[in-house]
Amino acid sequence: MVKRIGIIFLILLFTSSGFSQQVKSNVSVDSTNYLVGDYINYLVELSAPKNVEFFFPSIKDSLQKLELVEQLPLQKKENNGTNTFTYHFILTGFDSGKATIPSFLIPYKSSKDTALASVATDSINLTIHTLPVDTTKEAKDIKEPIVIPFNWLHLLLWIAGIAVVVALVYFLYKKFYKRKEFTGQEIEIQIPPYETALISLDELEMKKLWQSGRVKEYHTEITEIIRTYFEKRFSLPALELTTDETLEVLKSKSESSSVIPLTKDFLQNADMVKFAKFVPLNEINEAMIKQARQIVKMTIPTANSEQNKEEQNV
Repeated sequence: MVKRIGIIFLILLFTSSGFSQQVKSNVSVDSTNYLVGDYINYLVELSAPKNVEFFFPSIKDSLQKLELVEQLPLQKKENNGTNTFTYHFILTGFDSGKATIPSFLIPYKSSKDTALASVATDSINLTIHTLPVDTTKEAKDIKEPIVIPFNWLHLLLWIAGIAVVVALVYFLYKKFYKRKEFTGQEIEIQIPPYETALISLDELEMKKLWQSGRVKEYHTEITEIIRTYFEKRFSLPALELTTDETLEVLKSKSESSSVIPLTKDFLQNADMVKFAKFVPLNEINEAMIKQARQIVKMTIPTANSEQNKEEQNV
């Protein structure tokens, strides 16, 4: 029985030894001499049968005088049942002198075996150099300073250019700014009262006051727009007059006689909301904006009315 166990142990030992001989490692760098700050390409190649899985450790903390800059993606090649894994690291060194990339133990295991084994990489010795400096020579500039001779032609061209710019600015100032200062008047664009009123009504409608429950504010603003329009269109103090007084004055104006019934209905509805706390229907609120626009459009001055007004002023 003991003899049989010994035979099994020897078989397992030789099998494991034979398997480990199939796992190989190889390391390389592109040189062994570098300047301070140069990139060092460090390659680790591991070859093993297809059923072997490697567990490459982190090397960052094991580098003493060197620093890890980047680890490039793993490359894998298959050939005749053997996998070759290439680990590419970019290192650098900032201290001159000797530096060593140490040996690493890389664990691996076979899919047929749960136990971990490991393969060791070789260490590599490097030399980091600084730039040679000859301390026996005096420090000097890379190139001697260049003396540029003074160019009188460039100076004259600069003076002439500045003179032209000053003359142009003075000419524009005299032509435009002085003329405006002399007249003492600014052109003012007069917007007709009906355009101002229609724009104000559009802005009021966009506020959606009555839709948000601010009914009294809506009626107050819409009547102020129309009364302001009456003041500018018919030269009457509509903002200071009552509804009845406003209607009486409008009756005396031939150009406003056509809107008396519409204006009366419009102003009385607003007065009920503002002073009698009347809560109008939504239909009345919608009708108010339509009535206001209609009042303005029906009293837009025509060519004949403008001519009659000018004759009266004469």
